Amino acid sequence: MDETTISCFLLYGKEEDARKTVAALQDSDWEPDEIFLLYPFGVKHPEIEGCQWIMGDNLVSTDILKFIGKHSKGTYTLLYNKTTPLSLGYLSIRRMVRIAFTTHAGIVYSDRYQQVGDELRPAPTLDYQKGSLREDFDFGSLMLLKTQNIRREMSCVYKDYEYAGWYDLRLRLSEEHSIVRINEFLYTEMETDTRTSGEKQFDYVDPKNREAQIEMEEAFTDYLRDIDALLFPVHLAKEIFEEDFEYEASVIIPVKNRVATIRDAVNSALSQQTNFKYNVIVVDNHSTDGTTEALKEYADDKRLIHVIPSREDLGIGGCWNLAVSDKRCGRFSVQLDSDDLYKDEHSLQIMVDAFHENKCSVVIGTYQMVDFDLNEIPPGIIDHREWTPDNGHNNALRLNGMGAPRAFYTPLIRDVPFPNISYGEDYATCLSLSTTSKIGRVYEVVYLCRRWSGNSDAALSLEQTNRNNYSKDRIRSLELSARVNIMGDVGILGAQLIFDRMLRLVPRTPYTKENEKARELNWKRKKSLCVTSEKFQIHTYIFLNAARIRSVTAPTEDSEAISNRPCFLCKENRLKGQLAQDFKDYDLLFNPYPVFAEHITMAHKEHIPQAILGRFEEMVDFAQILSNFYLMYNGPACGASAPDHLHFQAASKEAPMAGRYDWDNWSGEIVIRKDNLVIDTALIPLTAVRIRTKTKGKMIHTFYQVYHQLHREPREEPMMNILLWYNPTEIAGDRGMEEYIYDKTHFVYNCVIFLRGKHRPDCYYAEGDEQILVSPAIAELNGIFPMVREEDIPKLTKEKITEIYREISITADQMENVMVGLERVLV
Repeated sequence: MDETTISCFLLYGKEEDARKTVAALQDSDWEPDEIFLLYPFGVKHPEIEGCQWIMGDNLVSTDILKFIGKHSKGTYTLLYNKTTPLSLGYLSIRRMVRIAFTTHAGIVYSDRYQQVGDELRPAPTLDYQKGSLREDFDFGSLMLLKTQNIRREMSCVYKDYEYAGWYDLRLRLSEEHSIVRINEFLYTEMETDTRTSGEKQFDYVDPKNREAQIEMEEAFTDYLRDIDALLFPVHLAKEIFEEDFEYEASVIIPVKNRVATIRDAVNSALSQQTNFKYNVIVVDNHSTDGTTEALKEYADDKRLIHVIPSREDLGIGGCWNLAVSDKRCGRFSVQLDSDDLYKDEHSLQIMVDAFHENKCSVVIGTYQMVDFDLNEIPPGIIDHREWTPDNGHNNALRLNGMGAPRAFYTPLIRDVPFPNISYGEDYATCLSLSTTSKIGRVYEVVYLCRRWSGNSDAALSLEQTNRNNYSKDRIRSLELSARVNIMGDVGILGAQLIFDRMLRLVPRTPYTKENEKARELNWKRKKSLCVTSEKFQIHTYIFLNAARIRSVTAPTEDSEAISNRPCFLCKENRLKGQLAQDFKDYDLLFNPYPVFAEHITMAHKEHIPQAILGRFEEMVDFAQILSNFYLMYNGPACGASAPDHLHFQAASKEAPMAGRYDWDNWSGEIVIRKDNLVIDTALIPLTAVRIRTKTKGKMIHTFYQVYHQLHREPREEPMMNILLWYNPTEIAGDRGMEEYIYDKTHFVYNCVIFLRGKHRPDCYYAEGDEQILVSPAIAELNGIFPMVREEDIPKLTKEKITEIYREISITADQMENVMVGLERVLV
């Protein structure tokens, strides 16, 4: 540690405050080697000795964090994210450095004191869990990170976040490093936000923060994908609405000591106008303030069921379990808190209608924040728009709430009881159900959430707020582990089965069927060659495939010609009768000019350029759920027949591409070997990088490291073709079908990146007998040569194929530079 250095980055607010913080650092037990002050645009800053100035007003944007990673020279980087003065405790910096050094932590943070006016308050933080996924997790204002980790992570970032840069960085750091809290009060910060917990609670859903929330969702989705916890938009829930019920719905109201509001809640429930029979179940959890007596006033209304538990150990979750297990409970159980109301007499009908319209097992509504007298208060309407049909079940894992009211198909929650707790019980249940059940949404206001002094969370102490946040983090930790396991076996298997079903539904046009038959016939007449070198062997197959003449002769290098021709991947320009099966942002089509059996094209629904940056993770998703297929990508200048329209291709592993290389015995040069990553290369006659990883996140991260080593022109994609596949561990199932079990000791993610130096070989442009119409793409690089002219087949000899491979590849020197750069950032 003697040679350890520190670079410090601070936010500049007022000159006096900045000078105090800088002086505190310079007088500390470990003076930083360099101090950077970030100042907002247009602000005139003073000269402060020992400081460097950079323009910026935050420590959360991607641009600022990239700057820090690039320019920080210290072994460690210290971040202070407040503009108010910092006061350091005795030996505090040395303590943080020591902990960072001994634990190899990704982030080190600590408890602190807060100066609020004349009062000094202890402000403990929380231990970081796997489920500490909310973006407002409190690290305090002072954090220490190893500079090398920042530099490595920021070097491969391709998304520019204005708000979510820090959130993205700390999530990715948590994948391979511990996040360490020092439960010691190491510094004092000034606290200027003196609002109550109830006033702060809904900051994240305030409409003015919507842009930030969109970024947070994107970063979080990438994180879930990285750790194999991203659930696909498929649901395997049992068929619903089959059982007979006397009542169609029950309003469930757990209550304890709410005499001031319980009548309003009950009256709201009983005033509902519906075309079905319903009741109201109030679980009175041994109230002592007159609530019980207030409920007895409704004894004449047979719709009200007043239940007093025989047990005295029930939380709100336990009260819910008691209500839904009651034989009088209706088909749907709809929540109403004891101090809230439905918006009007139509709310219950709207919620129940949503079940039938969406065929879902859970429905979540929209609510409006009001005061005790029902006047709207900020932030007003909370509709949780971040809950989308495709990604809501993933995004909910980073949120502290799910919306209201919440309604459930009763048989489902009888099988999946609520946790017997009084904070987060509904959140935990909704999270759990969302993994296998469709969640319906109502985006019109049906519920009034009262905010008043009697609320249990209106003005909590920091200690109680921490306990609540820890509880929610713990719920998320358990759920995160469950989702990793789900995606490891049932989830992936389920997605694969549904995908197989989807593919069977994708129709082939008569034209496609005709070309498939022609391909099969010509394949039987194929010419086989084995192209060898000292360390490389490729089994090549050459056959006639005249239907691909459009693809081979496509004007992929003439931007004007491309823009003037109709795009054949766009829906309106596809072949007559060519229908598709949609999956998320893509249409799945059978390729009308197949090179392989079961040749599929995944075309993006929008007409956007062919580019892998920011899309490789989607390709990995496809590879995982299409585990019987190879996934393929041709760069816009590397054989893509539609360089103006984003698309991937897939070929069955039983198709001819399988076995062109002996992947397990490929004699490449191993460049990097770590516990969950192996990178090796081929130099002759092709230049290629093979990546094998045990986790999805490592595959994505490593790919982008390779990408950035190649990326020199900011407006152009590096020339490359990609072959990607997923190899789950296979075991025989009880019923004779294969089950796929995720095994982290097995390199399940495999990728070969062919590095190109040239689009087409010279023979493509030659004249007369010298011309060979071959435009190498991913098929040709894997040894499959579908020739569009029969006279070109005899011209492809072993020597000619080797010459073509060499010509279109990057040089050995270029390859060496790529590998040196990779070693520098990955080892």
